[in-house]
Formats: sequence, C-alpha cells, structure tokens
Amino acid sequence: MSVNMSVNTPMIRQYLKIKKRYPDAILFFRLGDFYEMFFEDAHIASKILGITLTSRNKSEKGRIPMCGVPYHSSEHYVSKLLKHGYKVAICEQVEDPKLAKGIVERRVVKVLTPGVILDVEKLDSKSNNFLAGLFWWKGSFGLAYTDISTGEFKTTSFSSVEDLKDELSNLEPKEILIPKTLPEKDNLVSFFAGSWNPLVTVLEGWIWDVERAGELLKECLGLHTLDALGLGEHPESIVACGSVIYYLKETQLGNIPVLDIPLYYKRSQYMLIDEFTKRNLELFGSIRGSLKRESLLGVLDETLTPMGGRLLKHWIAYPLLDMDAINERLESVEELRNRADLRKRLRDRLKEIGDIERLIGRISTTSVKPRDLGTLRYSLDFIRELKQLLEDSGSKLLIRIQQEMDNLRDIKDLLDSALSDELPLSIRDGGVIREGFNRELDELRAVKQSGRRWIVELEARERRSTGIGSLKVGYNQVFGYYIEVTKLNLHLVPSTYIRKQTLANAERFITPELKEYEERIVNAHARIIELESELFEDIRKRVATEYDRIRKTAHAVAQLDVLSSFSEVASRYNYSRPEIKASGILEIKAGRHPVVERMDLEEGFVPNDVKLDREENQVLIITGPNMAGKSTLIRQVALIVLMAQIGSFVPADYAKVGIVDRIFTRVGASDNLARGQSTFMVEMIETAYILRHATRDSLVILDEIGRGTSTFDGISIAWAVAEFLHDLGCKTLFATHFHELSQLAVSKRRVKNYNVFVKEDGDKIVFARKLVPGAVSHSYGIQVARLAGVPERVLKTANRILMSLERNHSRTGGRAVGSTQLSLFERFDKNFPDNTLIEVLKEIKNIEPLTISPLEALSRLIEIKRRLEDLKF
Repeated sequence: MSVNMSVNTPMIRQYLKIKKRYPDAILFFRLGDFYEMFFEDAHIASKILGITLTSRNKSEKGRIPMCGVPYHSSEHYVSKLLKHGYKVAICEQVEDPKLAKGIVERRVVKVLTPGVILDVEKLDSKSNNFLAGLFWWKGSFGLAYTDISTGEFKTTSFSSVEDLKDELSNLEPKEILIPKTLPEKDNLVSFFAGSWNPLVTVLEGWIWDVERAGELLKECLGLHTLDALGLGEHPESIVACGSVIYYLKETQLGNIPVLDIPLYYKRSQYMLIDEFTKRNLELFGSIRGSLKRESLLGVLDETLTPMGGRLLKHWIAYPLLDMDAINERLESVEELRNRADLRKRLRDRLKEIGDIERLIGRISTTSVKPRDLGTLRYSLDFIRELKQLLEDSGSKLLIRIQQEMDNLRDIKDLLDSALSDELPLSIRDGGVIREGFNRELDELRAVKQSGRRWIVELEARERRSTGIGSLKVGYNQVFGYYIEVTKLNLHLVPSTYIRKQTLANAERFITPELKEYEERIVNAHARIIELESELFEDIRKRVATEYDRIRKTAHAVAQLDVLSSFSEVASRYNYSRPEIKASGILEIKAGRHPVVERMDLEEGFVPNDVKLDREENQVLIITGPNMAGKSTLIRQVALIVLMAQIGSFVPADYAKVGIVDRIFTRVGASDNLARGQSTFMVEMIETAYILRHATRDSLVILDEIGRGTSTFDGISIAWAVAEFLHDLGCKTLFATHFHELSQLAVSKRRVKNYNVFVKEDGDKIVFARKLVPGAVSHSYGIQVARLAGVPERVLKTANRILMSLERNHSRTGGRAVGSTQLSLFERFDKNFPDNTLIEVLKEIKNIEPLTISPLEALSRLIEIKRRLEDLKF
C-alpha cells in the first residue's frame, strides 16, 4: 500500500498506524455511525459487499479510496467478508468524541476470522465452525481444533499425512493454523484448496514451542499441571493446542470464551471414513451439487435443535466400533419408535429449545446480549419437561440422558426474577432488568417517570400563566428540554424565559426551573443505563459460573434430539433394527438405498438381499449393464453398515451387521482437475489407498476398477485387485463390466458371482434391478445406448461391428479369463512370424499422431494393412 504521508490528515495517520498491526485483515474503522474502509481494503470490500467505492480526497495527488457501512447493520457485511475467507478487525472509538481533546482515541476491540466466530447469526446453526492447529514433532502430526461458539476442544495425532487429510476432511475446519516449516506443507495446502478451501494462516516459528504451548494451556484452562490431560506422550498435540490458544488470545484480545479441557482421542476408536468414501457415499452432500437433501445426512436429519443437528453430523462422521455402545443407541431408538406418544411429546418440547450450547459460549464472554439470556430462560422450561417425560424410560442410554439433564432451577429462578418479560436487542436500550429486582434502579425509574409527569404539568401550568394556548415543552439531544412559542405569541413571553434557539416560525426558551429538572431526569437516565449494565454483567457472570452444568445439559438434549430423529425416520420410512455382531457376517434382506428410495421413481425402488461372510461369500463379483442398478446396490450396502454403526435403524426388512473397522469405496469416475489428476490417475490413487489400508475387518466397495485405461490393462488390474482383497479376507462388493472376472470364482473359493438381472425383449431390455446368483456374459451396451436416445443409424452400425468382432473372437478360439493363461494375452498362432510383428509394432510405435498429416496417416495405414493381409492369426 503506497501512501503519500504529506497529504494525510491526523485521522488517516491514526488509521495507518492501526492498520500496520493488522495487515492481513480488513479494518472496519469506526467514524461516527459508520465503519469506514480505506485504500486496498476499500477496493476489496466494495467488490465483495456490493457497495459504492468513493474517495476521501478528491485531488488526484492525495486520492484515498474508501467505502463504508452503517455500524448498526455491520454484522451482515462482516459475515459476507468472512464467508469469502477474509479476516475483519473491528476498530472502535473508545473515547467520547465530546470529551476528546484531539483526535478521538480508537482501538481494535476484536478480530473476526473464518475460524473465530462467536456470533450465532454469522454461523450455520447445524454445523460446527472449527479452528484447527497443525504441528509436526518427531514423526507425528499433532492436530488440535476448537469451535469457540460451543467450547468444544479436542486433539489427536497421526503418523501419516493421508490419515491427517482424512480427519481434516471429516472436520472441514474453516481456518487452519500452520508453521512455516510444516512438513508436507505444499501438499496439504494444495489438498485444502482442492477440497473445502479453508483459510490457511501461517504463524511465526517462535509460537510453535512445547514449553510456551504448555504454559498457554495451563493459563487458559486454569491448571497447575497438564498431567491430567494425558498429553505427556504427545508433545505435538500440546503445541497444536497451544497454537490455537495463542491465536484466540490475539484475535479476541484476551476475551476468550470458556473452552472445554482438550480431550485427546485416538481415531482408531471409531470406524475410519476417508475423504473418498465420504464423497462417494454422499454422506453430507451430493456429488452433483453438494445438496444436503440428496445425502445421508439429509435423509436422517429430523433433528429439532441446532446442537442436535451438529451432533448428528458428528455421529455420521464417527461411526462406533463398540458393540455395547451401538446397541445402547439402538435400544433407545427402538423405545422411542415404539412409544409414539412419548416421542411426539418429547419432540414438541425439543423444537422449543434454543441453541443453549452456543448461548453458554456467548454468555461466558462480554459479547452476550439480553435476548441471549432470554432464550436460555425460555429453553429451561422445556428442558425441565423433557427430564420429567424421561423419568419412566427403560433403555440405558435414555436413563443416562435423563440423569445428565439438569433442570437448572436456580438459573431459571435467577433469570425470571432479574429479567423483564420483553427484552431489548441491546442493554443500552434499557428495560432489561425487571422492576423489583434492584431498589436503586426502581427509585431512578420513579424519578424518570415522575419527571415526565412534571413536564406535562409544567406545560399546562405555563399555558395558563402566559395565556399562550399553543405553548409546548419539547426535547432534543442538542438543546435538551425547551419551551417553544410561535412568533405570533412572542409578546406574551415573560421576562423569566431565556431565549435558546430561533426557528423560522417560533422561538425556543428555557427557564432555571426547567434546566434544573432536566439535569435530574438526564442524570437519572444515565444512571439507569449504567446500573442496568452493571446488574446485567453480574447476572451474566453468575450464569457463566454454571458453564459445566449447562454444557452437560446441552449435550444431553442434543443426544436425545438425534435419537428422536432416528426413531422418527425409522417409523416414517419403515426401517428395522439391525442385529449387531462381532463376527464377520453381513446379511441384508430386502435392503434399500436410504436416499434413492426417497426419490420420485416411476418404477418404485426394488429392494435386494445381500450376504457377505468370511467363509463362502467374501468377495461378490457383480456384473450387469449400465443403468441396471449395480452402483446403487453396492452403495446401499455400505450405507446400511454405516447407519447400523451410528446407532440408526436401517432401510431393510432385516440386517445382521458384523462390525467393520473401515468402509472403503472406489466408485464413479471424474477427473480431479483442481489437483491436475486424470480420471485413471484418480482411480488408481483411490485403489492404492484401499490396498494399503484395508484390513480383514474392512468393507470394500469397488465400482468399475480399470475402465480408465485400455481393456487389457484394465482387466489385469481389476483381476489383481480382486485377488489381493480375497487373500486379505475383507468383505468386498466388486461391480464390473469385465465379465472375464467371473472366472475368479473357479480359483478363489470365497469369490461368488452375481448379476443384476435384465430381461431381454427382442432388441430391447427391461431392468429388473434384482440381484441374482451367477455371472452374465453380455453388457447390453447397444440396448442401453438405444434407451439413451442414440440415433438408429449409429446403433445399426454398432451392432454390425459387434457381430463381426464376436465372430472373429469365436474363430480365434479365445478362452475365458482365469484358465491356465488369459486368452487376451495369448501369443498368436505359432505360424505367425514374430519378426514381422515386431517390425510392424515398431513402425506403429514411431508414428507421431499429433504431427502426422491425414494424407500421410492414410498412406501408412494402407502399407501396414498390405504387409499383414496374408498372415493368419
């Protein structure tokens, strides 16, 4: 930013001094009733916010770009900048302009960043807003993250960058703090940019120190030692936590909300879901447009509270491995589904409860507003009723939720006695504290109220004594109280009146008596605002001391909300309770895809049975044409397993689910252009990841491995992958167009062939969508092309070529893949002269297709054909 200092005013010099401390933030500089932005900030903000860009100095030499927004409606504009990935520094006037001897003192009071937002209005109510810190220490990545709006604070560590990416993909933090020297920094930053695109903030090296981080943690959490945190063996996590605390202190200028004590967890405690699986199974948004309603989250989300919505997302991202914990959830869902009246009464109360998890976060800071406490007060009535309704619960988890739910009667009584029924937006609007709560406040209000009556009486008295019937007593902020007399009646004004202001048609006066009473009223008003602020702050502190009780209750309410959502969905869409097993079995009868079955399908959804085990049906090779339903089928199996392990009922008549440690998916084919990777490269990266990380207890879903390259290469790769997974022992569903893979069942005893049945009707096909035993040898590609609307002329040509190819294949006596040697890779007839083949292949290899002319290409092709014409092969 190039600035001509010689033409700057003292105010601009003040701005530049403050801006120098916050170079990476848009500075909202308070000027009266506006926040102004200058120089480059003005250019950026005007484009994003759609506001007029003007200039402070009209001369060409000292022109200063500027734009501004009203302070009372600034939150909307701040939110917009944050959503575009910018930081915003709020610079306020911290001195009364009337009392300022020179330029008004200004100071940045807080810095808002995409990862540091406390105001509920700026946040998605059903999503967390995480700030994360990353650090590398002796072979491990430390990850810490917090949502300051809820107080959640967790940490973990990873030895591989791939596992770190998977976890970050689950969390999708809005902002990530990293050191300059972080290993894999470029790799990670590229990954972030190509995924959810968080703001990446690089912090100076001296911040990333183990001792300093430990001291910051102890100071922030009020601890004498970190021993109780269990982080002694994880210095990388201590430093990651310390970076988060440091950043909060810097941005919140010491006004950090209360945070939970950081919980260290191991990712292996939960089913692992990688980046590819999250996307391919469309857990949180559809691949086509990130639409929530077309995702698993969309069909399961019948939650009624914001904290329930956030917890549901967490449960989907972190399915359980503990069979007892899963069954506890299922038992609760079953009770709520079977007790429809109880479920309705609970849900009627849940929908009245505000976001108390985020409310207590705000209440723990000075940014709380009167209506925040009002929302908490209102919610507590319904929490008490929830607790009462759960008293006769039979399931263990519901009993525990009822016990953890505090009715918070003391807090409710305090808020009832202290706060007015109708609360204003701001404490300065007055009327926050209830009459009768504080004697001094009541007396001041009486003075103010009697003053108003006195003014009315004064006006009537002065009219009688002067004979001026139009005389009136008024008030404005500049002159205070005044007596106004029209010019026609000035001759009746007594000598005791003191002229104060002349208008076009009237004069305004004051009297010593009016001035004295004004001071009493004004002083009473000022003291009322001051005292209400003091009382409100005292109430806030008293409520904030019960942070742990309120947080625990909020979590209990959130759990109940998710369980009630599961039971509502199960009842409405005829889901059944899965049977959870520690064995490797997976058996589903009449299973359905939870998302697809909700779509408006003309033919209706066709359910299917699937059985996988470790003895006979470990790998299912599923063949069938495009559009037959292979992809939907294998995805629904994965989703049913995941739903079972989060404690939800499943879309099936019956399901027996052996716990799986990971679900892997390789489905679809789409270029990842943002990362510069082709379709086949993406396919192989995802396949390689599966082969490196799958275990005997994993579920693997593969769709069309190998189709991104040549047929020979594709079959080879698909065959080898299937063999590897079979030998590994993991349950696998393998949908493929390569019918040759069906021969795997001959040599691998736990491989079974299935196909999605298709009925033939002349040259047409009808999709039955039913999974049946056995392989198919036809892809029905031409019939599918006909359904897609390919012109009949093209179809006839394709059919003629297909028949010719099939005759040639029959003449060469090609054997099925899986016999002694793959027929596709057989050597040619032994009479074929190898030297001729080599010469022809070399000639073809040396052709440059991008530079050869059409005429030369045709000439070369004719020559090659002539040389091969008389050969038999």
